[in-house]
Amino acid sequence: MGADLELARELRRLRLAAGLTQEGLAERAGISVRAVSDAERGLRTRLYPGTATRIAAALGLDGTARNGFAALARGRSAPASELAPLPAPRTPLLGRVEALAGIVSLRPEPSTRLVTLIGTGGVGKTRLALAAASECAPSFDDGVAFVQLASCHDAKSAGLAIATAVGANTSRKTVVDMVCAAIGARRMLLVCDTCEQVPDAVPLIGELLARCPAATVLATSRAPLRLGAERLVPVEPLGPAPARELFAERAAAARPALDLAGSEPLVDEICARVQRVPLAIELAAARVAHLGLADLRDRLDSQLSVLTGGLVDDDARHRTIEATVEWSYGLLGARAQTAMAELAVFDGWTLAAPGQVLGTDPVPLVSDLVDHSLVGAPEPTAEHGRYRMLDVVREFAAAALAASGHEDAVRDRHGAWFLDAAGAASSAMRHADQHRVHREIAADLGNLRLAFDRLRSLGRGGDALRLATSLWMFWLWHGGFSEGRAWLRSALASPGDASPSLAATARWGASWLAYHQGDVAEARIHADALAALAEASGAIGERRNALTLHGMIALADRRLDRASGLLTEALDAARELAAPWILAVSTLNDGAGLTHIGRLDEASHRFAEARDRFAELGDDTYRARALRHLAAVRLLAGSPAAAREDLEESLAIVKAADDRWGFAETAEVLAHAAAAAGDAGRAGALEARAAVVRHSLGVVPHPFDAILADRHLGPLRGTEAFRRGWAEEAQGADPSWALQ
Repeated sequence: MGADLELARELRRLRLAAGLTQEGLAERAGISVRAVSDAERGLRTRLYPGTATRIAAALGLDGTARNGFAALARGRSAPASELAPLPAPRTPLLGRVEALAGIVSLRPEPSTRLVTLIGTGGVGKTRLALAAASECAPSFDDGVAFVQLASCHDAKSAGLAIATAVGANTSRKTVVDMVCAAIGARRMLLVCDTCEQVPDAVPLIGELLARCPAATVLATSRAPLRLGAERLVPVEPLGPAPARELFAERAAAARPALDLAGSEPLVDEICARVQRVPLAIELAAARVAHLGLADLRDRLDSQLSVLTGGLVDDDARHRTIEATVEWSYGLLGARAQTAMAELAVFDGWTLAAPGQVLGTDPVPLVSDLVDHSLVGAPEPTAEHGRYRMLDVVREFAAAALAASGHEDAVRDRHGAWFLDAAGAASSAMRHADQHRVHREIAADLGNLRLAFDRLRSLGRGGDALRLATSLWMFWLWHGGFSEGRAWLRSALASPGDASPSLAATARWGASWLAYHQGDVAEARIHADALAALAEASGAIGERRNALTLHGMIALADRRLDRASGLLTEALDAARELAAPWILAVSTLNDGAGLTHIGRLDEASHRFAEARDRFAELGDDTYRARALRHLAAVRLLAGSPAAAREDLEESLAIVKAADDRWGFAETAEVLAHAAAAAGDAGRAGALEARAAVVRHSLGVVPHPFDAILADRHLGPLRGTEAFRRGWAEEAQGADPSWALQ
């Protein structure tokens, strides 16, 4: 879509969403109706910065929406959606006018490329950073990305979190290379939250700043990062007036009928007792649901006098927040206290998970913690909403768990739950619920990482391998190839008491992950190991898997007759199994082999059969792949109209599922169709779109597709029309628009 029409359509969409006419928007923004009309008709390709700012304000845009509109107004495409967006703030920003003004002077300049907001836990660093990033976003042409480091435990996990936030290509060898390659020369802002959690990740931020000269980092931390380019911005407690306003706002949420008129002095005293730290104020205000203001003040006085006897320095301010958390903790019943401590092992959770860890119905206990503002509840409309503790509360709860003497048992139950959940997900990923399962696993990645690390640290190699093996198909379709391969390598190196059958499945997954990243050498190592295990066990399923891998590797080596023979042999083995999904995949694979030895009628029958089998199983992901393969054969057989129907159906499936890998494969076959029709420019443009998406995922074309691409596109790649189509489509491209 051209930048002019993109601006026109987006402005019209935003205006209608706001319920405004062109005249109403013009009046509210203080501009002419003609200016609005021209922009919506595509007659104006850019807006003056002042005009864009007034329109954004009139439309009520903020954060990512305002950033995207500002980019369009400058004639650019909206920032890449693969960047992790700023989370929506849960509270208003109060009393930070001067601090915010100082930070929003942030610009992509050498003197302000690293700004660190420092202060004690709960003082409002993250909230201020979100506001500052939102205000600064229009100055960063290539967008803003947000990464939360609270659940990271070392430099590698922090690096992977940053890589995910910036949409990195996970095929790079090192985390640093992943991040720096993704950012490159982009003028973007990266917000790194809770940096004190992973001090070993600080060198990565330094390397990022050194290698990406147009990037800026806004960090939050309880201590300076101590990098040369760092500009420190201390975040202090609130002033009296905003502290009072925050208390009133949170108290009203806890007790809607509460009238604080005439109680301002008492509210001010309560806020002063907690040193006007925002988190402490919020926790205290929540107590008005059960306590009068005078009782609240008195309880704070007695608790804080015990817990704040140290020097008034950073640690003392930190202890003040801990005192407030401890005071709220003291108001809980014994069972709720235990639940709070045990829930500290989670990196967020849904209500399905805590039951096994707590050993009881979690609903009343979690509800009690939500009522005491110790746990954040999801939005009522969220599907399978996630609960989460604030960082300082989780730290306090973790300390309480450690002191209880039961930490190991609780962490074992946590690991057991996610080990079993991953096993169940492994099967569900092949059926109708696969997309829901993918979303749930992605949301629980922090917990799964904790479980995997726990199992390895305890020397439970068999269980670690079971967990890694359960997730290989998730990594395959989620795009986390490098992390999935790292898990499997680590687990296979120390398999413990893993059964030969489990080891065989692990080799199968590890080989596929390597294969799709173009690492045929490692794929071959795993395939050979699997073949040896299959020979020793005599298991038909393992033999079928080994034959499949060796057939696909032969296809990559362009030994086409050998590949087809192995894949047909694998299909024969699959027919002996009571495994419908395996039979469907083997049917698909056999069609791939037959295609490349010219037996097109047989290949077409195989692909149609595979399509129908996947439809019966409810596996839309592989049904779409079968449709693409069927279209490819029909193109070779000279039936472009039938191929187009298959491709349209495949495209509808992958777009509905936001399946970027499936989109790339579909776009490639569409490019082949364009080439067959003599449209070299469109063929180049479609292949460019596919290449951009593949690069973002870190995957290379499957040999089945690569061989066809050489056949269809090889003669065109040197032509001016093909090169022009490629260049025009790829320039400034990102995966977000590829599916449009």
